[in-house]
Amino acid sequence: MSKPKVLIIGSGGVGTISALSLTTNDKSEVTLVVRSDYDLISNKGYSITSCTYGKLENWKPHNIARSVEDAQERFGPFDYILLTTKNIPDGSVTVENIIKPAVVNDKVVIILLQNGLAIEEPMHKAFPNNILLSGVSRIGSTYYEGHVDNKGIDHVFLGDFKPESQRHPLSQSKIDEFMSVYQNPNGLNKIEEDKDVQKTRWEKLIYNSVFNTITALVNLDVGRLQICGANDELIRPAMLEVVAIARSVGVECDASMMEKFVHIGDGLFYSPSMCVDMRKGQLMELEIILGNPMRIARENNVPTPVLSVIYSLLKMVQFRIKEERKMFVLNQDDFKQHSSDEYPEIFKQKYLNKK
Repeated sequence: MSKPKVLIIGSGGVGTISALSLTTNDKSEVTLVVRSDYDLISNKGYSITSCTYGKLENWKPHNIARSVEDAQERFGPFDYILLTTKNIPDGSVTVENIIKPAVVNDKVVIILLQNGLAIEEPMHKAFPNNILLSGVSRIGSTYYEGHVDNKGIDHVFLGDFKPESQRHPLSQSKIDEFMSVYQNPNGLNKIEEDKDVQKTRWEKLIYNSVFNTITALVNLDVGRLQICGANDELIRPAMLEVVAIARSVGVECDASMMEKFVHIGDGLFYSPSMCVDMRKGQLMELEIILGNPMRIARENNVPTPVLSVIYSLLKMVQFRIKEERKMFVLNQDDFKQHSSDEYPEIFKQKYLNKK
């Protein structure tokens, strides 16, 4: 029996370690899409420093590809698409369009191993007949110029995002199969089925909506943030707001997660992914990490005095990055003879609607 083929889209800290976990277990054929650094990785492979896999040089999975189209042409068709790339709905291309060339039939299983909230519905709308699984990764792993620094064990929670009565009849068997090809012996990594993956997503937001966003806003790693007294002044109050938003939709987060996340990086001086993206001048996962929870808060009248300010300021940082990346060219004449209160609507009509 042939091994299932797994396509991983997203070659950053999470995606590379996922590829390493799958390749180490050697129960699947792994193809990793490496876009911007394809030439570097093709020639030299990855340099990896991992808390579980040790130090590796010149490491590669079974196959690497320059794009999803290239992967499909040379190594497809695929049984699983593991999506670990950034999810930036306000960017130039959606993740649904990114994976489209590899979704050649309704037998392809799509796994969203990504940050954020409310990311499943757009994918389900694009591919309504495919099994769609939702995964949450709790890992400390960053990528920069060919090197991966993996400080936390690869721990994946995997489940079906739909209510049990609405799930595809093959959903459970696909969860079981993927877990079997992903789990390494001797506890090198950990993957477990999650019967309530949406709750797990909310609990991860207790960290991501707070540490990711604040570090990106002030350009400080977690340790330096805490040296400045942020634990009591910003972090814990913001975490309580995330818990309150979750409660407004019937999700009761484990209260102990707050203190766990406050101290999870003690001594590491770790920069979360949004902070790293901001430093690189790359778009951040702002809308799925903070924007979607904030929209729920507004709908349900949940007070968010801390998160509202963070979100408003980060939208300005994202705006600056988009302008620097030439995603639009601002013509100041468009705003002449208008009140500044009208500026947001003018920008929306003249610039955003052109996309």
